[in-house]
Amino acid sequence: MSIPVLQSEKKHLENVFDMQSLFEFSNVVNASLDLKFIFNHFILTLMGKLLSLRGIVLLERKPGIFCIESVKGLPSDLINTEIRIAKIPKRMINIEREDIRKNPWLKLFKINEIHFLLPLITRDRIVGIAGVSPDRRKKKLNKQAMAYLKSIANIAAAAIDKGLYINELAVINKQLDRKIQELKTLFEVGKEFNGVLDADRVVKLLLFSVMGQIGVNRYVLCLTQGGEMEVISSRLDKEFDRKLCAYFPSIESPILIGNLKRKADQAVQKQLMDVGIQVLVPLKLQNQTKGILGLGEKLNRETYSKKDLEFLSSLGNLAVISLENARLFREAIEKQRLEDELLIAKEIQRGLLPAKLPAIPTFDVAATNISSKQVGGDYYDIITLSHEHYVLAIGDVSGKGTPASLLMANLQATIRALVPLGLSLGELTKRVNDLICENTGSGRFITFFWGILHVESRTFKYVNAGHNQPILLRADSTIEKLDKGGMILGIMKAPNPYQEGEVTINTGDVLVLFTDGVSEAMNSKGEEMGEERMENVIRMNSKESADTILSKIVEDVREYSRNTVQSDDITLVVLKAIIPDCSLEN
Repeated sequence: MSIPVLQSEKKHLENVFDMQSLFEFSNVVNASLDLKFIFNHFILTLMGKLLSLRGIVLLERKPGIFCIESVKGLPSDLINTEIRIAKIPKRMINIEREDIRKNPWLKLFKINEIHFLLPLITRDRIVGIAGVSPDRRKKKLNKQAMAYLKSIANIAAAAIDKGLYINELAVINKQLDRKIQELKTLFEVGKEFNGVLDADRVVKLLLFSVMGQIGVNRYVLCLTQGGEMEVISSRLDKEFDRKLCAYFPSIESPILIGNLKRKADQAVQKQLMDVGIQVLVPLKLQNQTKGILGLGEKLNRETYSKKDLEFLSSLGNLAVISLENARLFREAIEKQRLEDELLIAKEIQRGLLPAKLPAIPTFDVAATNISSKQVGGDYYDIITLSHEHYVLAIGDVSGKGTPASLLMANLQATIRALVPLGLSLGELTKRVNDLICENTGSGRFITFFWGILHVESRTFKYVNAGHNQPILLRADSTIEKLDKGGMILGIMKAPNPYQEGEVTINTGDVLVLFTDGVSEAMNSKGEEMGEERMENVIRMNSKESADTILSKIVEDVREYSRNTVQSDDITLVVLKAIIPDCSLEN
């Protein structure tokens, strides 16, 4: 009877030992967050329990992909080997009893003489596998050993799961810390960018930020200027081929040079690699690539991560916005300067036109110039030669704005210089034309009309150099057009004096000189006003003063072109013959 008692006591002692062993194992593995330590302690405990000379632990890193994390008694180069396993039974696997053909993933274990596999299960999920090779003398594991192994596997699985979770939290915290640092950097750099309106300083700030945050010292920066991308700054060991700039606008997102796979990109890829560029980051504004930042290898030799590319993209976009702001600021300053200059030019041009019209005996005269821009190319003048002779002139320089106004000033100076010579009107016009040809480049010309009014005889000798034909409305409502003359000024030198015309302006007659800004005024449909409508306005107001007639014409032009932008200068001179003893003065 004493023998069974001894066996019972022995069994009890074994159970107590197993419980103590599990308790100690649990304390050890749960006290550590180091996965490598947990793997090693776990596999050594298994090997010690089963008297195994070989052990292995695998962890599921991706769904269905298990990676070898620790080995004992096996080649160390097995570590990090990945095995694809579709499904693992939630039981201990005796490899000797399994069909390798149905489970080819078992082949690796069989080759390395691993006889038993133990799934590591926690929260009803397999997180890994442990494999051992029990002493061959143990033909079969008893229930107690099986229970012990299952218990230790569950404890290890829980510890591994906790370690994985803590490691994941550590990775996430590290990523968050980096993200916070990047956002802080972007915020600080953004403030710096917003306070800088100098493009060169923005470029330096961008490059210093990139070199400091990413850790590079080789780069190339290209920006779009004048419609084409150009190299703004570079620091490379080899000369950068500027022809590559034509390729850069097609890049829409950050890209590693090694990932350029298209056949069309292979030549570009080779050139960029030759100069040491590893990544291209587009600088985008309103979904358009306005620049490219090319960076070389990191100083720490690490590859560019997705996070790096996101940071560089954000930093680059902040920079390109600041560069655009700097450009707009420069343009605003330049625009203001030009506007100030144009205001001065406008005042000067106004000074070239008659400040006050001379009083012509027995005639009523009015004139106006309305520029479509700050300065224009229309010209008119009324020059007193004597108390009986007066010059009336009107011209229209091709084009608009400052170039036209400069040529107009040249015309005015030329006329004022030549008129006192006392030559015939035809000869004077020839000289004016020849001087304009000599002093003006090709593509510039002037339509011009002028005449000399003799007050006593009321005769008006004139020359029309390609200008709109002035309208002479007779007192009986008939109309004459003054068309005698010659070619436009400035086209070519004239071989002969211009042809002269002559008319008599009797009491009640109205002469209207005008530029094409009047007759060619457009309505909202794009239709020209035409001369017929202007003639009707003159007829309807022919009994009124010259100033009223002029005002009515201007009023009609504005009514016709209402809701449209004035496209050309408007210039008018109105001369009306009145009864001699009713002479008017302006």
